[in-house]
Amino acid sequence: MLNKNYIFAVSSMVGTSVGVGIFSLPYVASKSGFLPFVILIVILGVITTILGLMYGEITLRTTNKGRLVGYCEKYLGKKGKIIATIVVLFTLYSSLLVYIIIGGIFGSAVFSSSLGGNELTYSLIMFAVISVGIYISLKVVSVIEFLMVIFLFITILGIVLKGIPIVDVGNLVTHNSSQFFFPFGAILFSLGALSAIPVLEHIMKKKQKKIKDVIIIGNIIPIIIYILFVVVVLGITGAETSVEALYGLNVSIGNGIVTLGLIFGIFAISTSFLMLGINLKEMFWYDYHLSEKKAWALTCFVPLIVFVLGLRDFITVVNIAGGIAGGFIGILIIIIFYRAKKMGDIKPAYSIKVPVVISLVMVVIYSIGIAYQLIENFKI
Repeated sequence: MLNKNYIFAVSSMVGTSVGVGIFSLPYVASKSGFLPFVILIVILGVITTILGLMYGEITLRTTNKGRLVGYCEKYLGKKGKIIATIVVLFTLYSSLLVYIIIGGIFGSAVFSSSLGGNELTYSLIMFAVISVGIYISLKVVSVIEFLMVIFLFITILGIVLKGIPIVDVGNLVTHNSSQFFFPFGAILFSLGALSAIPVLEHIMKKKQKKIKDVIIIGNIIPIIIYILFVVVVLGITGAETSVEALYGLNVSIGNGIVTLGLIFGIFAISTSFLMLGINLKEMFWYDYHLSEKKAWALTCFVPLIVFVLGLRDFITVVNIAGGIAGGFIGILIIIIFYRAKKMGDIKPAYSIKVPVVISLVMVVIYSIGIAYQLIENFKI
């Protein structure tokens, strides 16, 4: 039987994964074509699931409960820690920045007509609320994740039921082989639930063998949600799919469902913001031994300062964070996994066997994605 902690654990995985990235998927799918998108998200979904299981085993083998940077220091030395610090900080800060930006866009779309204010106002409001939320206990955060997942299913179901009857199948049979890797960064960003894995050990204290199942289910559910969402949005709007997905649906299925989607977006963004913020704060707290207040301030105010200074192009940041930083993190975890097999402190609650050839294939795919994003975004 499923207990409360198991449900909360899965909710934490799903809630961390399903965030702002979902709104970029219909657009990137319109560029590559639906079938190439599905092929790529399945491939990356399998890779991400294996990577999550690797990371879960790393955390269970290590008695000193740090985060990725701490594991890199333990298993790869000081140079590994420096590399991991750069990659992780860039990833988490860029993600927090994206959440501040898109939170303001969605907040303005939902509330400005009745309450006034602009995107900047609602971005600052979201920042204020979530920065306080980073102090909330894990139990409260888990409850928020659980409620968000329930609302997520209600919203997606509403969009699917209302949108399916007017889906044009012709919009789903197009493909552009030259743009096959275009969705790579957005998909990796959307499947980013690694930051939730270290907390699973705390949630599942008495059922740690079930962490393996939680990771698998927590990766499968977002993939199903993403494909359904893309089917409806791309199937309705086709080549006219907008970058943020929901506005393009307004004309076809009515303002009410779009508003519901925007509200869901605010919830999804908020929960992901919370989980990533907590993860970054604990990295400063555990791995760099800063006080909790200093760790909190460094977590919250760096992306805020960058936002206020004017860096607000969230599409580019999503692609870079997902495709480049996400790729490097994947490669680091693969290397650490094999080191932890030999150097780990304790026997883990579960252990997986990943053939070296599979790991090499994963590294090659991550490397191709990194190279593609560098060429596309920096014209290297």
